[in-house]
Amino acid sequence: MSFVNVDLAECVLSYLPDFHCLASTILTSKTMYNIFQQHPRSVIRSVAYNLVGPALPQALRFVRCQNMQLYSKPVDELLGEDDIQQNPVLSSEDITSLVAISTAVQELENLFSWRMKDRRFKTSQLSLVESSRFQKAMYRLSLFSAVYGRNAYESNIEPDSDEEEIDSALEEAKKLRKGFFGSLSTPELRDIQRIETFLRGIIARAEGVYFTTIPPATYSLESSFVLYCAPHNVIDVYKGGLDCITEWDPDTTEEIFFHDDFINGPLTSVLVDRKEPPLFPINQKQPIIDEIVGEHDRCSQCQSDTAQGLDLWGPSNWSYLWGNQPLYSIAQLLKGRVGANLADRAHFLTVLRETPAEELVGGLFDYKTPTYITWNKADWLCSQCLEKFIRDHLHIWYLGQKVKRGDLIPGNCWYGYNCRTQTHKLAHAQKLNHWCEPIKGDAPPTNL
Repeated sequence: MSFVNVDLAECVLSYLPDFHCLASTILTSKTMYNIFQQHPRSVIRSVAYNLVGPALPQALRFVRCQNMQLYSKPVDELLGEDDIQQNPVLSSEDITSLVAISTAVQELENLFSWRMKDRRFKTSQLSLVESSRFQKAMYRLSLFSAVYGRNAYESNIEPDSDEEEIDSALEEAKKLRKGFFGSLSTPELRDIQRIETFLRGIIARAEGVYFTTIPPATYSLESSFVLYCAPHNVIDVYKGGLDCITEWDPDTTEEIFFHDDFINGPLTSVLVDRKEPPLFPINQKQPIIDEIVGEHDRCSQCQSDTAQGLDLWGPSNWSYLWGNQPLYSIAQLLKGRVGANLADRAHFLTVLRETPAEELVGGLFDYKTPTYITWNKADWLCSQCLEKFIRDHLHIWYLGQKVKRGDLIPGNCWYGYNCRTQTHKLAHAQKLNHWCEPIKGDAPPTNL
């Protein structure tokens, strides 16, 4: 290492992808460490750019405003997106915060790309331009929440504040929020709108009430609260469900007024003032994404033109169908009354909860009935076809799970999954197998 070319070594350090690699590299030898010490600021800034990308100014603005606790400040009193030029030296606090927020934003970009651009890949397929739009909008939205969200509420509202003081603080908060969005261009606001819709969809999915459709952007108080606290933490909701929102308390009625319509209200108000439609026209190319891969693909089975492209489901995106909560809407797809079987209901829900969506849906194809002989795992299915396939095989799949567990399967009940007795007589539910086709009796009302 004594003959290391200093310029080349500095170049290598500047091209490292993250700070973990930088730390590992400069610890490999005293020579590399000394070279780093000659130009620490420029190397650190280069690695920060490699980590975050073109959205580094927006990311750095967020972390510095948050670390400085610039809560409830007018937008012109916040640090600007040009702060990286005015204060180019990154502190250890800057670096630590950048690593944390950039990791969350990159994971959200992967998810956004998977759901909004290319359903075949879980890693981002966004172009450089699309990625830049997404990340800049995410950092701006996170800054908005950091400055005008829950931190602002807790710093301005005292436990003994009276109604007049709370109303005054709310009016001031609305004015500050609108001022922030007013500082952004209309295309930048449209990007934020698109991301808010995307994030609300993730939260709606975690609520466990939707199945086989991309959840609508529901404006529930709980989803508003998550965005009010920290939009980038929605990735935690995706991974761990709503239980990770430990701060949520629906009984704090005063704070509800602060987070209800937290983003959409001031943003659309700015758009209306600019004579722009509050919502982006659905028949136009949507913000952020320039091209959707397979946009006009059709269902492999019904070939319907009502569900195309991103509305189709296959092995690469089955895992998005539902999260880690026991999804009772899936149990409702069971045929007949077997979902209320006194002997098996609890175990069925446990198996359902412990089986990832992609494993369950893929497993159904192992029990494919003759009617579905032409259906394949690789098919891209619309919501209706997928739901029909699950409904016709879920009870067979569960019986297969019982066999794999080593259960002794008793003889079949004549009334199969339609049996009424299985729902109110435990002895009967235990004595006979009801996860089978009926050979007697009438079908119960459908669960649809």
